[in-house]
Amino acid sequence: MDWRLMRNQLVGQLRSARMIGVIVISCMLVAVQYLTTYRASYVTPSSESTLLRDVMLFSQYGTGGGMYLLLLPFLSALLGGSVVSLERHAGRLPMVVIREGRGRFVTTAMSSGFVLGGVGGIMPMIANLSIAAMRNPHLNFIDGVSADARGRVYSSKYILISSDSWIYPLYEFNQVLCILCVVLLIFVIAGLFSTVAVGVSFFMQRKYTEVLVPFVLSLVWWMLPSLTGGKIPDQWSHVIFLDFAPGADHSVRWQNYVGIVLSTALLLALSTVLACVERYRDAL
Repeated sequence: MDWRLMRNQLVGQLRSARMIGVIVISCMLVAVQYLTTYRASYVTPSSESTLLRDVMLFSQYGTGGGMYLLLLPFLSALLGGSVVSLERHAGRLPMVVIREGRGRFVTTAMSSGFVLGGVGGIMPMIANLSIAAMRNPHLNFIDGVSADARGRVYSSKYILISSDSWIYPLYEFNQVLCILCVVLLIFVIAGLFSTVAVGVSFFMQRKYTEVLVPFVLSLVWWMLPSLTGGKIPDQWSHVIFLDFAPGADHSVRWQNYVGIVLSTALLLALSTVLACVERYRDAL
């Protein structure tokens, strides 16, 4: 891997108009989350003071989180998926491949795409956490049990993360660790979406196509439960297992862990196959 080339690709993209676009979309998502939480027709119950009340995915209120998860593959590919395409359309790709060697260039491009995609993917979450921390610099624990021993629901109780959520044990154990793990998981998923975009760009000449491919793939994967009549669990999609605040029934909660492993493995496998085909294209 060429570290100098990787550094140039990272710096170039982080200073580009695409980064500005990611920041603008991130701010829009945060605004949507805030408006649909505090300007909606319902009134959120009071609770212990915590910045996570205003943060997407951690809060059950607002629609910003759902929009964020749908746009996650697009944001990651927008920032990191075009490192090869930009070299091609600038006319530098043939010389870069000759100078670096195809294998070394592929490894560098995939690594740059992963890092940039991860940054693009976590940008809305980082923006949301930063703004929420400035507005409400507290991190008190909020109990997620929504019913008593007899099954009677606490109608006036504020629930941040449901006790039925797969991530609730980690949230209960350590909130900071929970936040870090969520950000890391989003970074990895987003980075792998971006590497798929980079892999696709090796074989597609049309500009910007690679940015849309991960988004389309994620939509198809998300709709598979409906298309297959429920044979594939909903929890296998990142749109569902990253929307962890509402919780799920005990019988299907473990499917979230399967979804995390399966999504990571499939994206990694697809990226690896595309990279290997490109690496040995001359031999083939």
